[in-house]
Amino acid sequence: MTPVLINRSQISNQRWDTHIRRSQQSVIYAYSFYLDIVCEDWKAIVWPSVQNFVVVMPLPVKKRFGKTVVYQPLFCQFLGLFSIDVLTSDQVEAFMRSLWGHFSYISCYQFNPENFGLLEKLRSDFTEFEFVQKRTYWLRLGKGYDDIVNKYSKDRKKNLDRSRRLSWVIQERLDIGPLIRLFEVNHAGKIPGGVNANAYRTLQDIFSCLSRRGNAELWYACHHGRVHAGVLLVKSGEKVIYIFNSADDEGRSGNARTAVLDHYFRLHAEKSLIFDFESPDIEPIAAFYGSFGSEKTDYFSIRKNGLPFPLKQIQEMKRAFFLKPGNILS
Repeated sequence: MTPVLINRSQISNQRWDTHIRRSQQSVIYAYSFYLDIVCEDWKAIVWPSVQNFVVVMPLPVKKRFGKTVVYQPLFCQFLGLFSIDVLTSDQVEAFMRSLWGHFSYISCYQFNPENFGLLEKLRSDFTEFEFVQKRTYWLRLGKGYDDIVNKYSKDRKKNLDRSRRLSWVIQERLDIGPLIRLFEVNHAGKIPGGVNANAYRTLQDIFSCLSRRGNAELWYACHHGRVHAGVLLVKSGEKVIYIFNSADDEGRSGNARTAVLDHYFRLHAEKSLIFDFESPDIEPIAAFYGSFGSEKTDYFSIRKNGLPFPLKQIQEMKRAFFLKPGNILS
């Protein structure tokens, strides 16, 4: 089999989104309207043809060094292969070879967890890619609330009790402004290099688009009429993603986000939903998400630097600098 690389202009939104919705790996990140918001541009590898595809692989791209570079956009945890039927090793291998052949530089590309098993078997065949095993945390809500809360860690239960004593008022709202302001005031200054204003605009665009489609929920924890914490959740099919959150000092000390999450789990207990905490590779944050009884879920990230001299060496030096503690993250 030979997959085909196509441009965004060749993709029918309706055909593409129907495929993503029906795919076994369906997730909001892969829909055309979502990719149009978070990507500078995007292409796709499809099989067998653009008119009749059964496996697709969306690829965010941008121009750098005069070349087309694959990258992982902000607010887009993973992509990978999306198929109606069960994927085979031959299909994954063909897509990986196509990806390798078309692009000399991949700064980062992350595959959905459903692709993990086949990629783990094939990774030794693709030494031209650097594989990094990552993790997120999934909580399955298809059980009673008591069963969910019983899986909380001892510390999480204690913190939940503390939050209840503060009588947080949990509200669903339609204004993302307070959430962004909370982040700007309480978190942005702690990020090396700060936060690009485009990130906030992208977040606002995501919320506006997904709210109209019924895919976004915005929850706040309030005390005496003032917002102290908030979370943005994105839902598609049977997945709910904890895509953005923030809290001030009072919200953090009062476990306001624990109160919001517990409130959501109570509302949606016994529903066939997977709650994805979208965990970063930061141990204290991962431990917090794991304390809700969620399951560690693995996925792969890849990169490739096949740029010619001296671009390859320059880019590796830049990457080494950005990844040093205390420097701006790339």
